[in-house]
Amino acid sequence: MRKKNHNGADALVDLVGEIRAADLDNGTFVLRLADGTKLEACFTPAQEATITEALRQHASVRLHVKGRAESARKAGPKRVVSVESLRVEAAGEEPYDETAKPIWKVAEEIAAAVPDEEWQKLPTDLARNYKHYLYGAPKKK
Repeated sequence: MRKKNHNGADALVDLVGEIRAADLDNGTFVLRLADGTKLEACFTPAQEATITEALRQHASVRLHVKGRAESARKAGPKRVVSVESLRVEAAGEEPYDETAKPIWKVAEEIAAAVPDEEWQKLPTDLARNYKHYLYGAPKKK
C-alpha cells in the first residue's frame, strides 16, 4: 500500500546517486545514495538508454533523478514510482569542507586524552628504533 503525503499524492523527490543495477524486463533500477541507502526506481522505455549508460559508467557518473516516491513519514523515500526527469552527471570529488577539523588538531586531541603515565612508558629511542619496537629488528645504538 502506497503512503501518500498530506494532500494524497506521492512525495516529490530530487535524488542523486550511483546506479547499481537495472532490470530491463521489469523497468526498474537501483540507485545508491551518498549515505549508502539503496532505492528501487521505475523507468519508462524512453528512459532505458539513459539508465543503461549510467549503469555502464556507474563508477564515474551519478544519476540525478526527479520524480515521485512512496515515502515513509520519517525515513524518507522508500521507492521511486515515477521518474519525471533523469540527468547523468560526472561524479566529482566531495567538496572541501571548510569547517572540517585539520588532522593535526584531531591528533592533538587524541594525544591530550592519553594520561601522562602512559606517555612515560614510551621508550626514549622510539623514533630511532621504531623498526625494533614494531618488527623486532636489531636496535640501533
